[in-house]
Amino acid sequence: MKIKRSLIVLIILFLSAGGYTALCFFADTDRMLPKTTVNDTDISNMTLTEAADTLKKEAAIRSKDSIFTISYNGSDYALSAGTALELDYNATAKKALEKSQTGFLTRGITWIRSYLSGNPNPHPVIKEDPEAFHNALKDSGLLDAVLSDQETYKITNDQLLITAGLPKKVDEEKLISDLIPAIQAEEYWRVTECPMTSDETQYTDIYWENIYKEIHTEAVNATLDPEHDHKLADSVTGVDFDIENAKKALAKANDGETVAIDLIYTEPEITTQDLKDHLFADTLGTYTTKVSGPSNRLTNVRLASEKCNNAILLAGDTFSFNKAVGEQTAAAGFKTADAILDGEIIQAYGGGICQVSSTIFAASLYAGLDIEERWNHDYVSSYIGAGLDSAVAWDALDLLIGNPSPYPVKIVVDYSGDNLTVTVLGTRTDDSLIEVQTETLESSSEELLEVATYRNVYTEAKSQMFHEKIGISSYIK
Repeated sequence: MKIKRSLIVLIILFLSAGGYTALCFFADTDRMLPKTTVNDTDISNMTLTEAADTLKKEAAIRSKDSIFTISYNGSDYALSAGTALELDYNATAKKALEKSQTGFLTRGITWIRSYLSGNPNPHPVIKEDPEAFHNALKDSGLLDAVLSDQETYKITNDQLLITAGLPKKVDEEKLISDLIPAIQAEEYWRVTECPMTSDETQYTDIYWENIYKEIHTEAVNATLDPEHDHKLADSVTGVDFDIENAKKALAKANDGETVAIDLIYTEPEITTQDLKDHLFADTLGTYTTKVSGPSNRLTNVRLASEKCNNAILLAGDTFSFNKAVGEQTAAAGFKTADAILDGEIIQAYGGGICQVSSTIFAASLYAGLDIEERWNHDYVSSYIGAGLDSAVAWDALDLLIGNPSPYPVKIVVDYSGDNLTVTVLGTRTDDSLIEVQTETLESSSEELLEVATYRNVYTEAKSQMFHEKIGISSYIK
């Protein structure tokens, strides 16, 4: 009887061992264990790819729901973690699959335990993106609130006041670690207290550069705004401070102590009131030529005069005659009249407009403006002396006049009767007098007339300040 019982036990053990071995053999290590879940998502018996695809959909839902309340200084801020802290579906699926990939003899026990008790994965892998998290904090308004509270300097009574000691900033790394368990458990209702840490970046070169950028202002002269019909643009007072002295003073201060650094103010050369009082108040230079010829020529002179009239040059600006007048075409209203091309008289649209450019050139010489480009004619003009003319041709020869004054100047062109008068209005900055001189030079050819043009600048007492050579003109006799 005992032998029979022992045999039965052996048979049962053998069958059990065989069944367990079969279970270990047939347990699929390429699939999830039975009753495998990630939070409430069932991925039982799935392959790695199937589980990752299922969890990917879950990650999209979590991303939309990942809005947390961060408490700071009595106020709450809605932080949308979104893709900054999201479910890593590939890593989570791989981690869950590893439980089914135990040693051969333990596979059966693992499978049975999972079947009876389940295989929950309450702590899925969370992928972190610190840069995206920082931007999310910025969007929430939390960083601005902290920065406002931690402000270490302010400007008052013409001084920069800096408080010594390291301020606080959001401990973003700690906040991420605080939020990950809530994301894993999908407990988005949690209110998380904002962790803070000392801002070790304070008082570095970057800190000082940021303060300097905020405070430093270059002094700017009052001027006219060409983008808004030349309306008055106010002057700006310059503001500065000595960074090196500020660093030294702060280094000696105790935590919590306020250091006062004097601000340095610089008034511009031309204030708003100054420009109001002196804008176009003086005649800097003027020149008149007599206009004659057929009606077409007179039309061209009048049209060019109108286009150049009231041209305003701000400090450093350049007047271009071609840009002001534009291309001379019938559509633009110009007529055909005598013009010179390569020494020959031809009929051309805009013939005669060189009288306008020449008169502007002469007036600009007396006004002390810079002559940046000027060409002479092939022949001496009948309406102005040699060396004072200015030939222009669209897209080829231009008259360029620069304004060296800190004040704006205006070129006024008046064509009345048979007189063409150009007057340059501006603001006198000294009592200098200008004399324009032309001198006939000894020419290398009997067929040419060569004339040098000079500008002499004198003090009021006739003491010469400088002698400027404008250029040399060569004419066919």
